[in-house]
Amino acid sequence: MKANLVRVKSGTLLAKSDSNHWIPFDTGPKAGGTNAAGSPSETLLMAAGGCTALDQIFIVEKGRKQLTRYELELEGIRAETHPKIFREIHFHAIAEGDVTPEQFKRAMELSLTKYCSVSLSLDRSIRFFAKFTLNGVEEPEWEIPRSDEFYEK
Repeated sequence: MKANLVRVKSGTLLAKSDSNHWIPFDTGPKAGGTNAAGSPSETLLMAAGGCTALDQIFIVEKGRKQLTRYELELEGIRAETHPKIFREIHFHAIAEGDVTPEQFKRAMELSLTKYCSVSLSLDRSIRFFAKFTLNGVEEPEWEIPRSDEFYEK
């Protein structure tokens, strides 16, 4: 996989992946940008969410269950000083459908521990927390265990 980034103006970049898709990046005025697009950190958070959401939907539907609604809210907690790395990511899925809470929780866990290549690529020091609201019932948040299972030592 390859990507190319081109500076458009000051702190504004356009990135193009080898699949020929473009994504703009920008920073705030303090860093020389114009806030015209998401920052790289925001995009990283959204990428982890997109990967996880697609996994969850696929896992649920592969189990012959249907979701009539799906939404994923993310909150990234970052260090206060530079480098402002992510310390925690909270995933909150909101869904409706004929899936049980146990099946939906299992789909979230499988995504975040086995299938989502984006979140699994993030440093193990980042703590993951998940919760979901299924058919209007909110379940309590729990921590997702992080392991080095997929990495050579």
